Amino acid sequence: MSLELCRRHAPELLIVFFGLIFLVVASGVFGGEVGVFFASALDAGLFVILAMLVYLAETRHRAFWWIAGIWLLLLIGGLAAAAAGVGFIAILPVEAIETGEFETVDLALAAEVALLLLGVFVAGLASLIGFSRRFRVWLAGYLPFDPDSLLHTVALVVILAMTLIPPVPLLVSGGPPFLSEQFLGLLTESGDLLAETVTLNAYTLFWTLVGSFFIAGAYVRRTLRETLERLGLVRPTGKEVILAVVGALALVVAFHFIDPALAALVGWLGLPVTDEEAVNLLFAGSLTLPGIIMASVAAGFGEEVSIRGLLQPRFGILLPALLFASLHALQYSWDGLISVFLAGIVFAYIRQYSNTTTSAITHTVYDLVLFALMMAGISF
Repeated sequence: MSLELCRRHAPELLIVFFGLIFLVVASGVFGGEVGVFFASALDAGLFVILAMLVYLAETRHRAFWWIAGIWLLLLIGGLAAAAAGVGFIAILPVEAIETGEFETVDLALAAEVALLLLGVFVAGLASLIGFSRRFRVWLAGYLPFDPDSLLHTVALVVILAMTLIPPVPLLVSGGPPFLSEQFLGLLTESGDLLAETVTLNAYTLFWTLVGSFFIAGAYVRRTLRETLERLGLVRPTGKEVILAVVGALALVVAFHFIDPALAALVGWLGLPVTDEEAVNLLFAGSLTLPGIIMASVAAGFGEEVSIRGLLQPRFGILLPALLFASLHALQYSWDGLISVFLAGIVFAYIRQYSNTTTSAITHTVYDLVLFALMMAGISF
């Protein structure tokens, strides 16, 4: 009876569970690895709570719709604020960051900051078009989602926000913020640039998978087996594993020619090109054998399950691929984003014609080879 009660009230229990994690992290009760483990749950927790509020709005009471709406707006606002904050660091002069002082009022800098703030605001506002039923009905003519589903509506708004907001700092500052001299300098001073990332990537992967399972309805509207099927997580055949590995190696070779061509095209258009040396520096903490293995598995399985597994069956190939590329807008310039987008399209078709497990293996092996080459100092 108690188990049935837990299943019936799974949304409320999950909201309480992740709410407690937020309180634990905010209070600083736990430090060290335990603190890092709980802090890694925050990103996934935001979306799990949103999904549970939507489930409650659909099955319990209309009042939860308003709570879900407020939570959604806070989430979009937080994403916009985070993007603006990172972009602000990339815009500030290095001297101002080092000293914390401004000698003179720089009108050009003020205008750039204002443009950044306006950009993230407009991008966040534009994402709300997902609430328009006319827009959803039009989009549903091309994508396999239900325009009248509250859950699909909220998911669409989130996807639009996470696609439109992250590229704004790149547009305004002229380069990816994470590769800026200012940001790399802050990481170097704090010691985070060379910090070991194995456990952090492991924790992030764990919470990403947990979050994806619950958002897909595990123990809320689906059994564990049904959730695995919904996410496309099945045991791959031997043939699928071989094809995944061969496909990953083929992708590495293909992008060896595609990436320089993209860089040349983007440079010819007068747009900033990704600084490969800065990228290598950004990933310096992962360039150990355990580090590249864990980083590859975390990216391969975390991104495939949450994007291709969770979103693609409802929102098709193109929109999740755009989201996938946009999530890299803080660390790559336009040539890198196009490259990530094209790779995402390949992973999407693998997911569509096989399963998420196979696309995750392909993605993992692809990243592993690239990280290994980076660790070996080989430009391929």
